Amino acid sequence: MGEHGHKLVTPANHGLLKRLNMLTLLELVRALGKTSRAELARRSGLSPPAVSALVAKLMHAGLLLEEGTGESRGGRPPTLLRFNARFGYVLGVDLGGTRVRVALADLNGDLLAQSEEPTRKAPPYVRTVVEQIVRLSRQLVETTGARWRQVKAMAIGAPGITDVESGIVRHAPNLPGWRDVPLRELLEEALRLPVHVDNDVNMAVLGEQWRGAAQGRQNVIFIAIGAGIGAGLLINGTLYRGATHAAGEVGYMLLDPKAIWQEFRELGFLELRASGPALAARARHVMQRPRLSSAKAIFEAARRGDATAGRVVEEAIEYLGTAVANLATVLDPEMIVLGGGVSLAGEMLIDPIRAAIERTVPAKPVVVVSALRDRAQLYGALFSALQLVERQLADLVARL
Repeated sequence: MGEHGHKLVTPANHGLLKRLNMLTLLELVRALGKTSRAELARRSGLSPPAVSALVAKLMHAGLLLEEGTGESRGGRPPTLLRFNARFGYVLGVDLGGTRVRVALADLNGDLLAQSEEPTRKAPPYVRTVVEQIVRLSRQLVETTGARWRQVKAMAIGAPGITDVESGIVRHAPNLPGWRDVPLRELLEEALRLPVHVDNDVNMAVLGEQWRGAAQGRQNVIFIAIGAGIGAGLLINGTLYRGATHAAGEVGYMLLDPKAIWQEFRELGFLELRASGPALAARARHVMQRPRLSSAKAIFEAARRGDATAGRVVEEAIEYLGTAVANLATVLDPEMIVLGGGVSLAGEMLIDPIRAAIERTVPAKPVVVVSALRDRAQLYGALFSALQLVERQLADLVARL
């Protein structure tokens, strides 16, 4: 076994052995950033001639590049190798009730470009949005100078209950007409790419664990508070989706015993009281100011000392604090990450929620605002697209 724990197989099947060793070398180069053939031989346990032969195949395929020289140890300085992150690209999409965002990254996951537009909601509703995603994706790739054939995969976060196995969006309340939409099939047909579809908040918790505040954490709740309210649940390092892919639909959480007799269809109890649109609607009604159109404006009014705005904010935060405390009690996470547009209110939102947890929860998790701010879903989508590419790279190596 090599230093990084890669198991090297002895020759029962020469072809299989070669592929496994080649994958081992590729993973080592990616982990090390830049390295020499001699270092690969030392870490993998393979002979220098075997390493040179396998590296030559990986270079011929375009997966490895030579770049610069390393430090000499008494002879000619070694030529260094690095992974060719521009061998391909991935697309990540955050489909929301108010905007569509598309990002392009290389195979190291480095974000190269992104674009966004307001979500189009004209009939025919589903086709209109799918065409918008396709157009934005192709335009973004073109503006970076990449070739479409170099794009290897796409992943998309959708705002609702999503069947990951089938790629069907079962219900997206913030998108008119979105019930049982075969989103993966529609996008794969239009783009000729493998596509992964998941709930947008599931994407967010993956993004936060990959590149945000939850790096290294295994038990995390990401709560997105924006046009709707939802949660992504990471339990022992694995996404928890539930029996019908509806886990984390906390917008439907009941926080008043009397509400048990009400029926909630498009929007749930908590969403109707503490989402961004609900906060704005409540403020317009109470404050008699029809131009108040966003949660951001209401928080700003409260900060300026507007007493009525302060009461509206306080009421919404009481509901949110209660919901967050309940989730913490049931799931015992290491960390709770608050994201979405409303979370950008910062300490005005997070301090009362921390206080509620401190008073009421037996095992107290860390509570933070998303380090990725409003891009956690995008990063999670890019991460998920890269997982599809990993399988493609393994298949490519198998054919070398």
